[in-house]
Amino acid sequence: MTAIEPETAQYDHVAISAMGDPFPDLAAARSRCPVQHTDAHDGYWVLHRYADVVAAAKDTAHFSSAKGITIPHHGFPMELPPLECDEPRHTDFRQPLNASFSPSAIRPMEPYIRQSVRELIGAFIERGSADLAQELTMHLPALAMTQLLNIPASDREQFTEWTVRLIRNPQDYDAAFEAMGYFSEILEDREQNPQDDIPTMMRGIQVEGRPIEDGEYLCLLNVLVMAGLDTTANAAANILALLAEQPEVRRQLVDDPALIHRAVDEMLRYVTPLPGLARTVTENVVVDGIEIPAENKVLLNYIAANHDPEAFPNPDALDLTRKNIAHVAFGSGPHRCLGAHLARLELIVLLEELLAVMPEYVIDAEKVERFGGITRGVAALPATFEPRSRAELWPTPEVSA
Repeated sequence: MTAIEPETAQYDHVAISAMGDPFPDLAAARSRCPVQHTDAHDGYWVLHRYADVVAAAKDTAHFSSAKGITIPHHGFPMELPPLECDEPRHTDFRQPLNASFSPSAIRPMEPYIRQSVRELIGAFIERGSADLAQELTMHLPALAMTQLLNIPASDREQFTEWTVRLIRNPQDYDAAFEAMGYFSEILEDREQNPQDDIPTMMRGIQVEGRPIEDGEYLCLLNVLVMAGLDTTANAAANILALLAEQPEVRRQLVDDPALIHRAVDEMLRYVTPLPGLARTVTENVVVDGIEIPAENKVLLNYIAANHDPEAFPNPDALDLTRKNIAHVAFGSGPHRCLGAHLARLELIVLLEELLAVMPEYVIDAEKVERFGGITRGVAALPATFEPRSRAELWPTPEVSA
């Protein structure tokens, strides 16, 4: 088979991820050259089609995660398991965790998540205005993750501060090192005081037939926490912005809250908070007639795939009746997001609670602050809404002052 000469253009996924409406640009790139080379960030390839993205995600023999999954590289001096592992290391790290992140394990967290959402909303509902990113969506994932990992309640405020700082600025290395120091304390505590929780269970992980090393443990714990924070926080913020832009869709959810469970996957497909991750080609491969040389970086463009008309008819429409939504907002293949069930639960509860008490919220679009990077970042989401009495909304002593 003769390889087709590829197009080289200045495609920049970081710039795309900072856009509120990147979909026309994505459609143009997909139709012009579905397998594209770009000179941005020292050069890489981009797969824009859904079928190609899913095939590459499942073909771990030719598309390796072991040499980094971000473009540009995150610069962390150690691998981040299981994200940056191929087999068998990937399975060694991930399989022991699967049961702890299963639907049956996550479901009992719903009352805590619902209470957390009410407390966060209760802190601003009487004002009639709030920054929904900085006061709500950035905090909820941190609260949920600390509960899941059995982090003491007395430490959650500090932990939430670190995570909010990192969500707003992924290059805040001071916050990252402070958090890693805290993880070291968790490691030491669980060695001295084993508990029935995920951090204790992780000490028993076997990697390549040997006990997990301390450095591997800390990096794995870092991945569990950080991977579940900015993606979920920015998913929530982007969804709230989307519903403000499409009030007729929001009204459907307000009038029939039972739709929220089904609608979350369509909204995730649409916003795709994690727009893409990278792989490294292990040997020359041909995709759609284009030859990609060995050792080249390839971006699996999840957001373009989720708006591919070959996979999703009328993809740029938010359609709550869409069925069989096999989106790749959580990735695909063996590296599909471990925390997908937790993220979905957080988003469902957030929408149920927020739309019940402030159904007509208005976003000041001119003051929305976005930033590009690994995720479609939202740093500010200023909103106004009808002030409500917290005591009347929640007459029981559930919401603290």
